[in-house]
Amino acid sequence: MSHSYRFIRSLPILACLAFTTITPLLQSQTREETSLWDSVKDSKDAEDYKAYLDKYPDGVYAPIAKRRVAQLGTHPVQQTPAVKPGMAAESTAAQGTSKPHSGAPVTMTECEGTNNCATWTFLGTQGNGQWPSGEVANLSVEHFDASMVVIRRADSTGPSAGLTAVYRGTRNGNRVGGEFTSSWPGHWNNMSGNWYATIGKSSQSPPSLMRVCDPDYSCMTLTWNNGHYDGVGNGGWTGTFTVESFSPDSVIMHRVDISRSNYSYVYTGKISSQGNSILNGVWEGDQGTREPGKLGHFVATWGTAFQENPAAKKQGPAPVYVARPTVCYPWFFTVVCE
Repeated sequence: MSHSYRFIRSLPILACLAFTTITPLLQSQTREETSLWDSVKDSKDAEDYKAYLDKYPDGVYAPIAKRRVAQLGTHPVQQTPAVKPGMAAESTAAQGTSKPHSGAPVTMTECEGTNNCATWTFLGTQGNGQWPSGEVANLSVEHFDASMVVIRRADSTGPSAGLTAVYRGTRNGNRVGGEFTSSWPGHWNNMSGNWYATIGKSSQSPPSLMRVCDPDYSCMTLTWNNGHYDGVGNGGWTGTFTVESFSPDSVIMHRVDISRSNYSYVYTGKISSQGNSILNGVWEGDQGTREPGKLGHFVATWGTAFQENPAAKKQGPAPVYVARPTVCYPWFFTVVCE
């Protein structure tokens, strides 16, 4: 349990007072910011979103603007190629790529033997490795799932420049390890060895219970369950939330409805200074689903603020839940919990 969390628990009255003075969500948006966002929200040019961020770096729509800058920068908008004779239309659609997401950095201590350890830092699937002896490598995650990890290494500078390696391993809690195969022109080819790594803990873990309310619709209670949230709405709605990142400056969660088919959304926001709420969050409909690009707002609360969600006044108090504390840490696009 962090020092800040213990402090908040010892002063619940201050937390409650903070929520009673919150200005309503929509009133906090300036007319100028909303007007600017409306003028760029459908743009395919990253410069339009950068212009919004230059003026409103901490604005209501800043998380979405940053994601779109990253998307457009990684995959520039191109004209759709004409379908040549004999080429099926499906083949041109298959050339598209999925949307990239960048969350909080993940740091690992990676070792090959007892005295050869490095620091690996990833942002999404791309990373950087640094060794005490001066080697610097580019890293890329080629595969990861609930059990298996494949990471490719290419040394760019330092005494081992030109070395390449592929690391394959399995996960067990906050540790991952297995075998690697490396090649270094002029030195060796396909040399094998063993490796293991320890994943750094997150500065803040997702809470076991969270209440998420949309001011225009309803509230839902999220319960952490085996690496994701199970969501239950006031009207019987059910769905799942997977956590891409959960840090003070970047919360990204992906919602998929169970009770309604083909509804999917991305929730983004920042954790408040009290450490127990997201007061100005934005959700956006995923492309390719029933409501692509649709925008809305949400307020999330947990811990001492769970029952004090300012957007939930019309919905009534949340049910009382008792949950076992869960310790979580990030792993690329998801969260591993014990």
